[in-house]
Amino acid sequence: MLHRLSHDRAEWGDGEWVHYTGVGYLIRLCAFNYPLLVLKRRGLSRPARRLIHVMMTQFDVTLIHFDSCGEVLSGFDVHDW
Repeated sequence: MLHRLSHDRAEWGDGEWVHYTGVGYLIRLCAFNYPLLVLKRRGLSRPARRLIHVMMTQFDVTLIHFDSCGEVLSGFDVHDW
């Protein structure tokens, strides 16, 4: 799903806020007023949205990088991709 969004080349499309980095995906959460609602409508899983919600509310994160080589955060569901 993130791959599809990151390759949207339409002007003002999803490719302007979801970026493929080569080892994962960078999401600019500040691109929308309600990024979790937009990601839900695009099909992002509930566990991924939960992680983003925690990062946004507890740590004031505006960019998140889902990195296949990054550290695994304890307390969150992990999917092998």
